[in-house]
Amino acid sequence: MPIVIVIVATAMSWWSAKTESAVEQHVRDEVLELIPLIRDNPEIVNRMVVDPVLSGPVGKTLSEVSLVWSGNKKDLLVTVTTGDDPNYGDGTATHVAIVDVGEYDTVSLRILCDGKNSPMYIAGIWTP
Repeated sequence: MPIVIVIVATAMSWWSAKTESAVEQHVRDEVLELIPLIRDNPEIVNRMVVDPVLSGPVGKTLSEVSLVWSGNKKDLLVTVTTGDDPNYGDGTATHVAIVDVGEYDTVSLRILCDGKNSPMYIAGIWTP
């Protein structure tokens, strides 16, 4: 019986890690798509923020990122971690996405996204 418990626990751990990795990749892909889209249509941010008060700061900052960015996806790095940022968050974000253009951190986003097929929402933003 103990071997069955170990096998089930291992399987659950593997499944959980696989699922979380898929959500992180989904968030990464969404942010990578957002940067070029905002260059042509800054108003797209309005559909992606959890609170309308964020539209201005998020739109302005991501527009600046899109202007600094060369347009080559190799120059745009998005690092996604699970959980909220302890310094800038309140514990409600599911992920943090750090957008790097070139050699410096450009912007960090607090993200809400429940699954790999779920919509992504921006719950906060800060710059270094």
